[in-house]
Amino acid sequence: MTGELPVRVRFHWGWLVVLAILAWFFWETAAILPPFLAGLVIAYLLDPVVDRLERRKWPRWLATTCVLVLFFAIIGGALVLVAPLATSQFTALLEALPEIVGELRPHIESWYDQLNRMGTFQDMGAGILERAAEVAANVARSLLVQTLAVFNVLALVIIVPVVAFYALLDFDRMTGSVQSWIPPRFAPSAARLFGEADTALSGFIRGQSLVCAALAVFYAAGWGLTGLDYALVLGLVAGILSFVPYLGAVISVALALIVGLGQFGFDWVHLILIFAVFQLGQILEGSVLTPNLIGERIGLHPLWVLFAVFAGGEIAGLVGVFLAVPVAAVVAVVVRAVMRAYLASPIYAPAARSAESARDTGPPAQ
Repeated sequence: MTGELPVRVRFHWGWLVVLAILAWFFWETAAILPPFLAGLVIAYLLDPVVDRLERRKWPRWLATTCVLVLFFAIIGGALVLVAPLATSQFTALLEALPEIVGELRPHIESWYDQLNRMGTFQDMGAGILERAAEVAANVARSLLVQTLAVFNVLALVIIVPVVAFYALLDFDRMTGSVQSWIPPRFAPSAARLFGEADTALSGFIRGQSLVCAALAVFYAAGWGLTGLDYALVLGLVAGILSFVPYLGAVISVALALIVGLGQFGFDWVHLILIFAVFQLGQILEGSVLTPNLIGERIGLHPLWVLFAVFAGGEIAGLVGVFLAVPVAAVVAVVVRAVMRAYLASPIYAPAARSAESARDTGPPAQ
């Protein structure tokens, strides 16, 4: 029939329909996805350890069980030790933010006096500061409630470990099944692409997780030694936010300095000590932690990293901010693969391709 679509066109339209259905499904189930995604991420991160044990003749099920038991024991022990104090400090900090701003207001008004900027501008500045503190407290409180709602006790205790166990047990089989769907003529290119993406993604996530943990301990201990209130929760926040390049550092030091101003006033010795601890943490991250734990696996220019963070926040909010760099790392791998294919194609250098073809065929017969 003349009106029938070609097979290739129908195939492409079929894939578009499948992708649309999947997108709709994940959108509708977004509220229950986080525990399942957390389990898959844990399996992805721990798979190399299980593979190493398997190469040493461990049964896959035994290696999976031992690795997960050790992993959740470490996480659970850390939560038991840190969570009660961190939660109490976090709640106290939220309640104290308006009071801290109230204590800062006389200093700010005095500052305005010295700058001869009084009247409406002064009232507006103080009002903006109070409003900002109120909004920050509401956002943080809402974030805590939403986090507890998504990752509730049932999800943490049951769903995440179960998903992680089965995903880790069958991880190699699942990845092998996905690779078997690729047409044979594309298999070498796809294997190279997946390998590069895995190196960038796993290297960043594993390395950055260790960087975050190290910085959280460093900031909590350092700010605790300066006498800063809420040092533990501020250190944990700074460590977690270090997963977000540039923006996380700015928010962390600003929050620490605001708490320091509320506690010490304009005592420059304490404020300088707070900032010095932050700066030492940045030096530690840039010169020791990141080069040794992450290296150059991402291969992204700082401007692209910054753009990815803001784009992720615009697209998916807080979750997008944290996922921005890993997603950007995978996108960069795909873009580099596309550019390699383009530069090697006749579209980029048709004359060179024609000359190469002529050399391959040789001179015409006489």
